[in-house]
Amino acid sequence: MDSPASAHAARQRLDGVALASGLLAPVTWGMTGVFIRLLHGLPTLYIVMARLGVAALVLLPWALRSRRGVAEAMRSPLAAPMGAYYLFATEAFVRAPVVEVTLLVSSAPVVAVGLDAIRGARPLRQQVIGAVVAVLGLILFLRPGSRITHDQALGYAFALCAAVASAAYAVGLRARAQARRPLDPLVLTVMACVLGALASGLLVAFGAPMPATPGFAASPWPYLALLGCISTAVPTLAFGLASARLPAVLTTSLGLLTPLFAALFAGVLLREWPAPAAIPGALVAIAGVVLVLRAPARAG
Repeated sequence: MDSPASAHAARQRLDGVALASGLLAPVTWGMTGVFIRLLHGLPTLYIVMARLGVAALVLLPWALRSRRGVAEAMRSPLAAPMGAYYLFATEAFVRAPVVEVTLLVSSAPVVAVGLDAIRGARPLRQQVIGAVVAVLGLILFLRPGSRITHDQALGYAFALCAAVASAAYAVGLRARAQARRPLDPLVLTVMACVLGALASGLLVAFGAPMPATPGFAASPWPYLALLGCISTAVPTLAFGLASARLPAVLTTSLGLLTPLFAALFAGVLLREWPAPAAIPGALVAIAGVVLVLRAPARAG
């Protein structure tokens, strides 16, 4: 029997799945900088093309099960922002410090607040406050160096472009779901990966030099495969699932945890630990995310 209580419990379970997906995305995205650092010396566009190509191949068999979903995703422009996100983010990672780039990419909640306001869907005050507190905490956690090179500045610009693309994707998916015209996140993930791989492939064809090292066909591929599976296919799908079921400000605010995981993985795997003075900023960032997470429950 479908009582109101059971229906409410089912919604709570769905919210739990969405929340778990939203948390999985920053964990797996936090590994991105480590894999790209291990691929140092490989042209950026080749990294983008390979990671998105691997992700598309991994997810394609499941996506093709939904022919209607494929048709709807092909008609939607929402695959473009996520494909652009990977182009911008990878370019940023090879030009600027990994954790600082992750911070700028994680400013997507601020962009999402603005996009929601443009759409007329005002976020809750606590969500806005939580997002601002989290960003301030991350600024304290990842204080920029006193000297910024031209290449670093370009990397920061690419990171901000990635933040805009990520927010646009989250807001667009949520708007479709609220209008009862949801898109299949799995199919959209594959479309985003295919578009990004094709775009980077075209850029490679029109000017990117071929790697001269004969080891390109062998040694980089394990890292490219891990990058494509763990830090591309999994987080993009998880982010899509969360975006379709959670408010855009909430989804993008969960992404604020990515720099914390990126710092942890860089410390464990690359021995690049953040300074002890950064810990208070991390605690402030976590407090901001907690504020955002609690706001929907209070709103009922």
